[in-house]
Amino acid sequence: MRGCFTACSGMDLPSPVGPDTIGFLYIFNFMKQYLKTITIVAALSGFFCSSYAHESRQPTGLIAPNSDWKYDDDGEADAGWETPDFNDGIWGTAQSPLGYGERYLNKPHLEKGRIDYYLRHQFTVKDRTVIPSLILRARYDDAFVVYLNGTELTRTHPLEGNAVRSHEAKEFETFELPATALRNGVNTLAIRLVNAGRNSSDIVWDANLLAGDTSVAVSKALDSKPMAQPAATHSIVRGPYLQNTTQQEITVRWRTNHPTCGRVDYWMPGSEERFFMQEPVPTTEHSVRLSGLQVKGAYHYKIAGTDATYEFRTLPPAHEAVSTRIWIIGDSGTGNDNARAVYNAYRDFTADRQTDVWLMLGDNAYGHGTDQQFQNAVFNIYNPLLHSTCLWPAVGNHETYWANQDDNPLTKNQADPYLAIFDMPSQGEAGGAPSGSELYYSFDYGRTHFICLDSQVSDRSQGGPMHNWLKADLAQVSDKDYDWVIAYWHHPPYTHGTHNSDKERQHFDMRENFLPLLEAHGVDLTFGGHSHTYERSILMHGHYGTSDTYDPVAHAVDAGDGRPAGDGSYRQGAHQKRGTIHTVAGSSGKKGSFRADHLPFMVENLSVLASVVVDIEGRALHVTTLGSQGEILDSYTLLKD
Repeated sequence: MRGCFTACSGMDLPSPVGPDTIGFLYIFNFMKQYLKTITIVAALSGFFCSSYAHESRQPTGLIAPNSDWKYDDDGEADAGWETPDFNDGIWGTAQSPLGYGERYLNKPHLEKGRIDYYLRHQFTVKDRTVIPSLILRARYDDAFVVYLNGTELTRTHPLEGNAVRSHEAKEFETFELPATALRNGVNTLAIRLVNAGRNSSDIVWDANLLAGDTSVAVSKALDSKPMAQPAATHSIVRGPYLQNTTQQEITVRWRTNHPTCGRVDYWMPGSEERFFMQEPVPTTEHSVRLSGLQVKGAYHYKIAGTDATYEFRTLPPAHEAVSTRIWIIGDSGTGNDNARAVYNAYRDFTADRQTDVWLMLGDNAYGHGTDQQFQNAVFNIYNPLLHSTCLWPAVGNHETYWANQDDNPLTKNQADPYLAIFDMPSQGEAGGAPSGSELYYSFDYGRTHFICLDSQVSDRSQGGPMHNWLKADLAQVSDKDYDWVIAYWHHPPYTHGTHNSDKERQHFDMRENFLPLLEAHGVDLTFGGHSHTYERSILMHGHYGTSDTYDPVAHAVDAGDGRPAGDGSYRQGAHQKRGTIHTVAGSSGKKGSFRADHLPFMVENLSVLASVVVDIEGRALHVTTLGSQGEILDSYTLLKD
């Protein structure tokens, strides 16, 4: 309790503080305001802000900040370099942070022009049985792999070939590691530090390692009252909002105007059992990961110290047929009455019906994707949906403009505020294959597989990291396990709205390189924005060229309107080409005009403010396009035999 009182009240208790604690406080005190998500790990619960007098083991410093590390910067280490018995006597020694090319380094310890650098640090553990997990706090450039006593524990993302992407050492990030490789006595933590390229201008490693008890992070509070909040006034200025939902986990994020030790209280309706998850240190950027939840569970939650109560749901069991409502908006980031009207129309339409999946198609914050523009365009518009439904966004071109103002080529085209605000399932935690990138990812909802691609920042070539990941992801998709596959990204494969897919690079990259792969694995619907119009195709297959190459005989699976009261529902039989319907839904905040020539395979071409609602009931999928005044602009049904 001493740590909580000191950190959260601002009062200085006369207690001796060791060097590890001082270093840890130092790190957190100097993190930048827009901190990328801290994964709240249980081992830190109670370090500074213990809510209840539970008996627990406090996190212990194993490797302090600013420790000495052994290093080899020759570019290629000897075999067994990561093992405890390796002789590193001829390696160099330097105090972290170490590297080259950054002003805050004491000196350039590491040789420039290498891809791989190798680091080692040894520490002693008396009783490994009392350490169920490890917490690594790392500031790094560009990527790394962690070994403990010769066993790999984690890596930032796939590092083979050209998969290493530039990552700036702007802030400390938290990684929870297993402690199974720990041993009593001397332990060796080995780091393979990886540069994005030999001509890179910098490489950095700065870290400390803690041990803690994950068992006390989620605590029952049957007979306890919520934690008293510090006297200093603070208020929520963003959120709360939900991110990266899985079957048994969810992240609750919010921002306060002053640093505070955040806590989420949560419980199931009708149950007397109450639980909480506590943050380790005061901060303004709060991110609490709730785990051990019930699959397809409904929960109430609140931010401790506030009165409002919200709800969330975890994902249903894998491959279970569940009724699903999906809301889709594109280019919504105006933060004005247009976006507000589209949202209000959907709220009236859905009424008490739960929104299960919420997709954003990019250009979520005009004009340059800054943090303040996200506040105006997302957080000031979409409450209370943000409180209760996980948002699954795609990146657009406007999310990258902020970073493009920087002359540093290493940060050019990196969607920094977007990536700082949202948490995407890059490790396959919500279903699908791990992508290693938050710019493209996949997730499951029952028997529907969702694929988010990046048409702006990532490599769009065949054989590139995103293309290879998509192959691996789709290889897991089968008719046995999934009824529907829905893919979405910013630049649609076909549009003659405010943009021209016959002439613009991003459009035909996605059409030529990704559509064949998606269609080969049965994608049913694609959604894009970018053009500030609504366009919807027939059920079609195999067209990957410009519009003048479209052949209705070869490419049309069903050229009707798909309406039960019109030409009849689209139907995918067991022995015919499945076909895909392509939709441009880029008018949820802006309304644009069309080019003179409409695409020949589009059923609808509308210059209107709109959003799209998809309802799934088993092997029937119904789509409704909703105008800003609540009018039904388009609808169709897709059935599977």
